[in-house]
Amino acid sequence: MIRVVAHFKPKPGKLAEVRRLLLDFTDPTRKEKGCVFYDLHENPNDPEDLTFIEEWETVGDLDAHGQSIHIREGQKRMPDLMDVVDVRRYRLLG
Repeated sequence: MIRVVAHFKPKPGKLAEVRRLLLDFTDPTRKEKGCVFYDLHENPNDPEDLTFIEEWETVGDLDAHGQSIHIREGQKRMPDLMDVVDVRRYRLLG
């Protein structure tokens, strides 16, 4: 299993667009091979602090996700919409 924590912070005035973009990733991603869970979270103290927490069966499944059409198209829009895009991969140690 591989887990991902992906943090996003929208540019000023772009929160609604960023939320839509990220939420549009959820349904197609959850149908992808190897997706165990793929959930978007919002910090209740800072609604502009958005985080995906994901789990994938294999690194190959996660890599394929990164090449999916909906993710590639969304990534093209990110520079105009977001100040922070921080995606990190983790493996469980214990």
